[in-house]
Amino acid sequence: MDPVNSGSQEDSKVVFLPDSDRPTVRKYPDEPKFRPNDDVYIQSTGTTERRGPYVVLSVNNKRYTLGDANGQPIQNGQAFEEKDLVLKDPFE
Repeated sequence: MDPVNSGSQEDSKVVFLPDSDRPTVRKYPDEPKFRPNDDVYIQSTGTTERRGPYVVLSVNNKRYTLGDANGQPIQNGQAFEEKDLVLKDPFE
């Protein structure tokens, strides 16, 4: 049995495409950039001004609900887009 092709293709990141002797790497899923409990700043595109830091409370389809230091949602639980958030440097 060929070790690269053993098991289902869903289990393997390296696969051989039909009509090809060369392996290829499957594309990784498009994962959210931030996770719950990450500290982030809000920084609107095109500006250098940051607000925060805030903590990520939840993630839904790359939209993030943020909270204050006490874990209370900010701006009535408004969801922020990934492009408007910047990860806080842990060494700041």
